[in-house]
Amino acid sequence: MDHVLIAIDVDIADTLQLIDKIFTCRESEHATVWKSLGDKLQAVSLTVGELDNMYYRVLADMYDRVLADMYDIFSQSKPDPKRIDDTIKQAQTYCTNTRLTFCLEEWQGEIQDAAFNHALKHHRYRELASTLRSIDGPLGRFIDRLSSLQSPDTSDVHERPARMQVSNTPEVSTDDKQWDLKTVLEVVKLAAEHPVEEGQSGESPPDLADICEEAIRNYDRALSPTLALLIGHAMQELAMVGL
Repeated sequence: MDHVLIAIDVDIADTLQLIDKIFTCRESEHATVWKSLGDKLQAVSLTVGELDNMYYRVLADMYDRVLADMYDIFSQSKPDPKRIDDTIKQAQTYCTNTRLTFCLEEWQGEIQDAAFNHALKHHRYRELASTLRSIDGPLGRFIDRLSSLQSPDTSDVHERPARMQVSNTPEVSTDDKQWDLKTVLEVVKLAAEHPVEEGQSGESPPDLADICEEAIRNYDRALSPTLALLIGHAMQELAMVGL
């Protein structure tokens, strides 16, 4: 079970290592600002894709592995919570490790600086400048979403799990749009901490599978392919104009 605990940490470390390789591949070359820009564009595309994969895998693990055990908790008198705890820690790592978020924020600023660089004022660079400027919107939304998941402020999140009653059964809101990894994680943590006591078999467990499913469905899939398309076009333009 140890690999479950460190999986997301390992993925983040591996992604950072791949980013380092992208940047160090230019060490033997003349590192112009435009070659550096190409590296940063490639790093953004890699990081966004990897973060998406991590997000889906954490929720899939929670859905496929944790939720089954959560229901076991409600039906067994002496449940073993280790499996649940391991996957909760994995989700918490995604929601607290800000290293890749900081990288994306730094590259966003550098890409936009390049987009408005005086060297691109000539009309032959019009397509490149326009594409670079277009990256800012979807990348900013991706960073905002990631920052929201990793924000230490959970006041809005606790409004939903706080509905757990004296019976220790969380009430699930009918507003499906609210669910994401952060809100599902809080409900799962509370449900693990306050399982239905033995002898309360007449009570229904919280529908954790449904809220986890909604979190998976709510994730905006448009941002990653949009960024991949724009970045691919920008890198193509960089090569064509010979910067």
